[in-house]
Amino acid sequence: MKNTILAWIALYCMTLAYAGSLGAADVEQGKEFHQLDAVVVSATRSEIPVFDAPQDVSVITAEEIMASPFQRVEDIVRSVPGVSNFRHYGLQTNGVVSPLIMRGAGKNRVLLLVDGVPQNDNFNNAIAWVAWGHIPKETIERIEIVRGPTSALYGSEGLGGVIHIITRNPTAKRQTSISGEAGTADTYAGSVFHSQKGDQLGMMLAGGYEDSDGFLMTDRVESYTIKRYRDAGKVFGKATYDISPESEATFSALYYDHEMGKGREFFYDELQLDQYSATYSRQTGGLGLKGLLYLNHADKTAYQDTAKDDYTSLYRVESMPSTYTWGADLQGTLPVLAWADLTLGAAYKEASWKYDEDYPGLTRDAGAEGTQRFVSPFANLNLNLLDKRLLMSLGARYDWIETSDGANWDTKPDGGIKPYRNTYQTQDEGNFSPKLGIAFHPDAKTTLRTSGGKGFRAPSLFELYKVHVRGGGTYYRTANPDLQPEEIWSYDFGGERFLSDTVWAKATFYQSFASDYIGDRLTGSYVKSGKTYYEYELDNISKVDIYGLETELQWYPLENLTVFGNYSYTVSKIEEDEENKSLEGNHLPNDPKHSIHVGLNYNHPRFATITLLGNYYADIYYDNENTLKTEDYWTVDLGLSRRFMDQLTVFLNVENLFDKEYPIFLSASEGNTIAPGAIITGGVKFEF
Repeated sequence: MKNTILAWIALYCMTLAYAGSLGAADVEQGKEFHQLDAVVVSATRSEIPVFDAPQDVSVITAEEIMASPFQRVEDIVRSVPGVSNFRHYGLQTNGVVSPLIMRGAGKNRVLLLVDGVPQNDNFNNAIAWVAWGHIPKETIERIEIVRGPTSALYGSEGLGGVIHIITRNPTAKRQTSISGEAGTADTYAGSVFHSQKGDQLGMMLAGGYEDSDGFLMTDRVESYTIKRYRDAGKVFGKATYDISPESEATFSALYYDHEMGKGREFFYDELQLDQYSATYSRQTGGLGLKGLLYLNHADKTAYQDTAKDDYTSLYRVESMPSTYTWGADLQGTLPVLAWADLTLGAAYKEASWKYDEDYPGLTRDAGAEGTQRFVSPFANLNLNLLDKRLLMSLGARYDWIETSDGANWDTKPDGGIKPYRNTYQTQDEGNFSPKLGIAFHPDAKTTLRTSGGKGFRAPSLFELYKVHVRGGGTYYRTANPDLQPEEIWSYDFGGERFLSDTVWAKATFYQSFASDYIGDRLTGSYVKSGKTYYEYELDNISKVDIYGLETELQWYPLENLTVFGNYSYTVSKIEEDEENKSLEGNHLPNDPKHSIHVGLNYNHPRFATITLLGNYYADIYYDNENTLKTEDYWTVDLGLSRRFMDQLTVFLNVENLFDKEYPIFLSASEGNTIAPGAIITGGVKFEF
């Protein structure tokens, strides 16, 4: 394995050295630098060129998104340096755990935004249930990925970073399309898209439906094992209205519905999401105003079996009806000096959650509930110095958090536990999050960058109050109302440079110091009827040390061709655990120590669009005790499309082209979860 890693790195360095030898004489004179014109908003809450961004940012464009062989955002972003997707969408859902990890910060520590609306819901992380597929791919203008803590801008959740989906605005040119596809596992899907704008009013509407038999994703097929099927539909609409040349109002609505199987007849879930948001923006001279109001509603039901009868009957129904998160965000940006812009604002968010357990045929009653509120003023100052060669960004945010109405109960608990009904007092927390970022241009082709700041994540209502049971009862985790907020202090430094007009390279080193990380602590285990039962408690791990290196290289040898590669080295270790010393020195689970992505994008309007992506991962642990580990594996993905007669596009997407078998999860109590092998999907798209 070490020889494989060294070979990949050596090839990468040789390519970098070759690229560095290319001079301006070797390329077309006057050609613009790639990426210089890209603009991002997520790094400072105001528009800034990505080359000037004071924090490490990547942008995935609409063209790259549509050329990707993947449909879901979690897969589209997984080849970005510093981002790791530890699951496969064929699992359908991953319970209450979000699938993405950024910069080794661990699970459930990435903030997802859609047009500024937070998707992390503070009670059960609905995005983990949705599998990140709730936004139609055709509606996405770009995806911005900001690495490092983002609490100074967005508050709780973004310890590892933020992924911000920016949806398209309707344009004057009408766009209408309909597509259909079919593929492996009897998968059938269809989608529609329409966008058009008149003088002032614009409308965009997109929808899709997918049905699949799914896969057997275990190396231990039992009599009760079935395929992980899915049945999902979604509709997204957006309306824009130009109130004046300086101001615009936008309204968006989303509906998403799925039923997804998890590998056994009585183990599946249902979810309905409806989300609404309204924004108002105005730009007058140097003054910019923006207001946002949103409501995210979720109705979730999880059906659970039990190991007591070999998973052959329905044992428990977990329902979370009418849970919601709503909030508002208001900010203004004004030039306080010719070389300084100040953004001031405030945000409010409220999450309300009620959880209920039903046991068919039993009188048992169990559940939990709670409410969480955030009030958060923030400020960000951008300075442009030395003729805009030096850019500084200073930001800060204070989050006041109130957790109230907390309770949990169970009239007939399992495992000999006495019946309980607990109510908890209102708790207040305050958190101050600063940040500083600096970008310096020693010349027109180079940016040197450093940043540092603090991130935090408040314990969710789910973690504070819900007893969590999975695996038919073989996994039992108690809640902990005394959990403390997670905190992380982080810094990075690095640079990017256009080595020529066609070659761009970037490297960044980062280090983070985290405290009070929330995770499962194994408290006991026992064997009953041939099955091993594990008991856990949520707890704060005292200190975690994280550091790593991210490198990128992009080469544009032809006008329509991009060749790219990146390497991420990540180490996340438990440095100190006051209650369990045996965990000290262990790695956090599910994040590869080494990850390499290489590939190419070819986009020629007359011939074809081709995306080829190679992926390599090594040294992954699957438990806090570090007893479960995989060495390495690699995969290749392919996206291919051809346009005919300006209206018809035929496409073929292949995931895991060479049908490699690799583990997704290793388990001490159940069979290992493995990837389904090659997945082939083909289809057609008509444009009108």
